[in-house]
Amino acid sequence: MKKIFLGSLLISIWTVILFWGKNIGLSMLLFIAPFVYFLISLLEKKNKIEYKEAKILIVPIVVLASTYFIFDNSLFNKLNLVVIPVLIILMIIKLMEKNLDIDKFFLRFIELILDPLTYIEATMKDLKKCILSMFKIKEKKEKNSSIGKAILITIPLVIIVIILLSSADEIFGQIFLNGIFRLSNIIFEFDLTNIILKVAVIIALFIYFSSFFSHIIYEYEPKDEEFQKLQIKDITTTKMVLTALNVVYILFCFIQIKALFLGKDDVSNYSQYARKGFFQLMFVSFINLVVILISKKCEKNKYINTMCLVMIACTFVILLSSGVRMFFYESAYGYTRLRLLVYVALLTEAILLIPTIAYVIDKKINLPKVYMAIIIVMYVGINMANIDNIITKSNVDRYFEIGVFDVDYLKKETGADAIKELIRIKNSEPETPEEEEVKNGVSKYLAIFYEELEKEEMDFRDFNLSKIIAKSLY
Repeated sequence: MKKIFLGSLLISIWTVILFWGKNIGLSMLLFIAPFVYFLISLLEKKNKIEYKEAKILIVPIVVLASTYFIFDNSLFNKLNLVVIPVLIILMIIKLMEKNLDIDKFFLRFIELILDPLTYIEATMKDLKKCILSMFKIKEKKEKNSSIGKAILITIPLVIIVIILLSSADEIFGQIFLNGIFRLSNIIFEFDLTNIILKVAVIIALFIYFSSFFSHIIYEYEPKDEEFQKLQIKDITTTKMVLTALNVVYILFCFIQIKALFLGKDDVSNYSQYARKGFFQLMFVSFINLVVILISKKCEKNKYINTMCLVMIACTFVILLSSGVRMFFYESAYGYTRLRLLVYVALLTEAILLIPTIAYVIDKKINLPKVYMAIIIVMYVGINMANIDNIITKSNVDRYFEIGVFDVDYLKKETGADAIKELIRIKNSEPETPEEEEVKNGVSKYLAIFYEELEKEEMDFRDFNLSKIIAKSLY
């Protein structure tokens, strides 16, 4: 337990040092590396690892953490704050349970997030025992431990009372609170309020981290009980649902082939049509995937398998139709981050259908594992693709072709990754008043961007390679 408490304390302090009052940059990698190392060392020491191959998940975790100092993408910076912890929890589950089907996985996932919160009281009791054992090296230390306990109780109580009295009486508050804060700033030249907040955050992080690690090491055990898997017995209903849906999809696919693939002469006529239908089609394709997986919960049946394969074929056509719709819309209105991510989502879903075919024809395949691998690879890949640069380059190329450029979008949605391409417009020679207006807008944006960049005091914690490159280009 001492190792857990010491490690949790150091990680908590390190977290505050890295992230307090700073933008996330190199700090994310500097946090993830020791955190994952400490986690793996604890599991190995306690012989909790059943499936060593799950350590491969360290690769996407580290790569995603690295994107914070390589690129300057606001969307993925936010998304990865969720994705990285999810991957860490996924790694923990797979490390400790080799054979874990999809029915058990989601329950384990929720348990690993929530159970440490219920384990806080037990962890704090262990912490108390640990502290007392350290101070009771000699039996005569009992009196000193009582004094220490009295101090620990008295100081917080006095602080709470002073705060309550200060809020009740302004004069009292000015004398005590303002006076103490000003005196501390004069004598010690530091912000006492800031330090109190940092200490509070460190304590909160320490409590959760120590409970999290303690729960994993001492409480989390693979459970051998059998989960009742979903088994559909009403084959007639399943056949009817699949048949009806496939009739609709076949008719829809026929219309799509005729409307989109054989009649695409005038792109502008299809742009609004594409915009209205794209997301609906994408959602339908996802529903199809779920229906196929649920249908396979029936007993083996050739008709159901055939209908599932027909639905997969229709889903491919629907995905292709969605991509064509997005292409039409993009051709008319330009490139955005969302529109690029749409292509990635469609490609990912299309790839997912390939192992689904093997699953439908009863090939032995660990579908959840394959799905997980495909999704992680695609997600990490798009993180490393520098999509803001790709989007800006496409829009700048489009500008030089047709003279249209959305400066406002680039201001709102892109960061340092887009600067290299924007400088192309700044250095261009406009031929029309519209192009002159675009160049002036880009130049003003670049001036503001670099002014803010110069004001930003960057150290090792928020170091960002993309911003460094942007500085060197201007």
